[in-house]
Amino acid sequence: MNNRRILSKAFTASLPVLMGYTAMGMAAGILLAGTIRRDDIMLWAFFSSMTSISGALQFAMADWFGNRTALIDVALLTLFLNIRYAMYGLSLLEKFKGISWWKKCYLIWSLTDETFALEAESNFPDKKQNTLYCITVAMLNHSYWVFGVTLGAAAGKILPFSTRGIDFAMTALFLVVLTDQCREQRNRIPAVIGAISAIAGRIFFSVENMLIPAMVMMTVIFIAGRKHLETTVRKAGDK
Repeated sequence: MNNRRILSKAFTASLPVLMGYTAMGMAAGILLAGTIRRDDIMLWAFFSSMTSISGALQFAMADWFGNRTALIDVALLTLFLNIRYAMYGLSLLEKFKGISWWKKCYLIWSLTDETFALEAESNFPDKKQNTLYCITVAMLNHSYWVFGVTLGAAAGKILPFSTRGIDFAMTALFLVVLTDQCREQRNRIPAVIGAISAIAGRIFFSVENMLIPAMVMMTVIFIAGRKHLETTVRKAGDK
C-alpha cells in the first residue's frame, strides 16, 4: 500500500472524529468567548486548543478563568482527568517501539480517546506504514479540535447570545458514552464505583470542591481493588 492510500485511509477513518470534534470544539470556544471577553479571544482559543487537546479541560478552562481557580487545583484536576491516557499508552508501547523520538513525543502528547481508538485498531504489517497512519490520524484529529474551538470563539465573539447550558455539552457526551458502555454487564461495576465516589464527594464537600476528592477516592478504590475488580469484570464479561 503506497503512502497516498494510507493518508486517504487515515482521513476516511477520522471523519466521525471531524464531526464530533468540530461540534464539541465550537461549544468549548463559544463558552470560552462568553467567559473571557477579550478582543483577541480567537488567539486565546487557537493557542489553548493547540497546546491542550483535551475536551474536558477545554470546557473546564473557561470556569477556571472565570473563578480564578488556584494553580494547585488546576494541576490536580488536569492530572486526574487525563491520567487514563497513561493506561492507553501502555497498550501502544509495542506499536510505537523503534520510531523516531519526535514522532513518539507527538503521538504521546496528541493521544485522546478517539485517536487511541483509531490507532489501536491499525494493523498495517509494515511499521513505517503503521507509523504514518497513526501520525496522520493524530494530526488530523488535532486540527479538527483546533478548528472547532477557534470557530466557536469567533462565533461567540461576533454573535451575542447566552452561553448558559453550553458547559453541559461535555457532561452530556460523557453520559451518552456511559449509558452505552453500561449496556455490557462488565462495565457496570466501574460505573457504580464512579457514581458512589461522586455522591460521597458531594456529601462531604461543596459543589466547587467535590471533584478532586471524588476522583482521588475513585482512583484509590480502583488501585486497591484492582485484582478483585479484574476478576469480577472478567466473569461478568464471560456471561
